[in-house]
Amino acid sequence: MARARNVDGRDGAAGDLVQGRSVATLGRGMALVKVGKSAKVPVRPEDNTTVLVKKAARALNKPGIDRSVVFRGPNAGKIYSYAAYAKDPTKVVREAADGTRVIGRVVDGKFRPVKE
Repeated sequence: MARARNVDGRDGAAGDLVQGRSVATLGRGMALVKVGKSAKVPVRPEDNTTVLVKKAARALNKPGIDRSVVFRGPNAGKIYSYAAYAKDPTKVVREAADGTRVIGRVVDGKFRPVKE
């Protein structure tokens, strides 16, 4: 077990160690630690792994995804569906919620339209 060092460089006693759950690493040698008892979050029965696996299997058994599932939310106009272009696998097809399709390429993580 590691021993804590005080500010002046002396070795500290075992009681000087901080015990808790690491939340984030802030930098080299610095960490944010949550101390004290952490309450266990109760898991809803519908979030149980067996229930989720059954739901996923049922969804994957059917081919395709319904358009209403893909294009929904407060910013549905900014949501796009991407698929490989059948004639040229190096290109991508971007489909908008209104059904318009644009053929292009993904360059540096951004979609760039190209002419066919």
